[in-house]
Amino acid sequence: THTHTHTHTTSSKHHQSNVTLDVLLLHSPTHAHTRQHMKLIHATTALLSTLSSRLTSTTATFTTTRRRTSSPLATFTTLPPSFLTRHHSIPPLSLRTSSSFSSSYTMSSSSSSTNNNPKKCIYLDYNGTTPIDKRVLETMMPYFTHHFGNPSSGHYYGIAPKEAVARARSSILSLLYDTKKEEELERLHNGIIFTGCGTEADNLAIHLALQANPTTTSKPHIVTSNVEHPAITQYLQSLESQGVISVSYVPVNKEGIVPAQDMIQAIQPNTILVTLMLANNESGALQPIQQVSQYCQTQNILFHTDAAQAVGKVSVSFTTTDDDNSSYSSSFSIGENNAVVTTQGIGNAIDMMTIVGHKIGAPKGIACLYIAPNCFTNKKKVLPKHYMLLGGGQEYGKRAGTENVPYIVGLGTAADLLMQQTTLEEGGEVVPQWQKNAKHMYALKSRLYSNLVQALGSDIVRDNGPSSPCHKLPNTLSVGFRNVQSGDLLRNIEMDVACSAGSACHASGGALSAVLVAMDVPLEYARGTLRLSVGPSTTLEEVDEASEIIVGAVRKQLGK
Repeated sequence: THTHTHTHTTSSKHHQSNVTLDVLLLHSPTHAHTRQHMKLIHATTALLSTLSSRLTSTTATFTTTRRRTSSPLATFTTLPPSFLTRHHSIPPLSLRTSSSFSSSYTMSSSSSSTNNNPKKCIYLDYNGTTPIDKRVLETMMPYFTHHFGNPSSGHYYGIAPKEAVARARSSILSLLYDTKKEEELERLHNGIIFTGCGTEADNLAIHLALQANPTTTSKPHIVTSNVEHPAITQYLQSLESQGVISVSYVPVNKEGIVPAQDMIQAIQPNTILVTLMLANNESGALQPIQQVSQYCQTQNILFHTDAAQAVGKVSVSFTTTDDDNSSYSSSFSIGENNAVVTTQGIGNAIDMMTIVGHKIGAPKGIACLYIAPNCFTNKKKVLPKHYMLLGGGQEYGKRAGTENVPYIVGLGTAADLLMQQTTLEEGGEVVPQWQKNAKHMYALKSRLYSNLVQALGSDIVRDNGPSSPCHKLPNTLSVGFRNVQSGDLLRNIEMDVACSAGSACHASGGALSAVLVAMDVPLEYARGTLRLSVGPSTTLEEVDEASEIIVGAVRKQLGK
């Protein structure tokens, strides 16, 4: 509970006497004797006394409100306490931080305002969003304050922001290309289009495909899967309802993976775009984008992938794999401690890719669409002329609007941190940081699932995702509990374990997850499914404690 007493909440009488004295000092004795000036003195004194009382009342209300709304969302932050104090005059919140991320937060007990033993809520919803890495925040701050200029400005204040945006483009491209030569990355800068969110980037990819195919003799056709993010499916459905396009929604199998051959067979002569996510946000299933994109390349069909959930967990490198016929986007090797490391890229046939900041330790409100160089002309398409946001010439004329420099810097820094070289604990192998994170997350996810099975039994607990670790994200566990209601389960654990019953982007409706329905998950497990997703800073202790909490809540619901 956070109490707050404003510095001006003195007693009204004392405050009034000080105000009266101040006002009297403003008027010399030669003027104070006039009735008009005396009235002014009394009126001013009364006014300031009223303002003082209202300020006291407001402060009391503010204190009450903060106590009433004390919650995980109110207290979960990675901003430095000094920043909060300096800029908002609010007492620093109780923070629990790790080396870079905060995977759990402290909250005050709602039952007592004097409780000095804060309760911990364990964060297992990294697929929903990630806390901002403190190093990301540090690099952002100067662009809110000192380097506040518009990057399009031609004067001094535009120089640093413009250079910062350019560096961020190179940082993001380093996730995709193996080259470390800055001049090579700079030639690709116009392929990074910064957007306000992943939804905008997904919508833009579809819009560009339509713009690049303006003269088709029949209605344009698009191929996608039936487990895509709503940013894809709802935009396609809207265009369908307007009679603009036709769409084939290719179903996934029981493991949540759409067979590559099924995607290819759905392509028609008038197909202008195939859009297939790299990794599913609920099941964690990796999709065969390499094989599908390579086929699209032979047919001059544009290919887009939403990689929001994949970046930082599996390889998104355009390096061609040794096996050109690989069905899946990434391969894995199992280490001594069942730790997973991605070893293959996703091929070099990707035309457009969505990358989202808040999934990798950058803030919400920033994403980008990567567009491969010459992808439209190479596939005999028309260069798009009409983009979704029209106005200024920002983003190489492809997305109008003044660039959000601090957030762009944050996204670039997050990419740099993922590619920072580090040493694995075993063998001393030097790898990018994201690979080390992937090993750590896989080990903890496996521990989490093992704890649940051991405590409840394999007849109660079901892993809804792909059976092979080669085919799913290292951090994601879609786990079903037989004959349990996930809504009730979440309500029972929401103050202790932060997780979800499905995608955080469309989890408010209460209906059964469309992804689980598409995977044909048995109803007795689908109704009791939780999506648990660990992060780089999740600890073994947190996983074990979360397991106990979830097991206890399941047993209570089952009456055991």
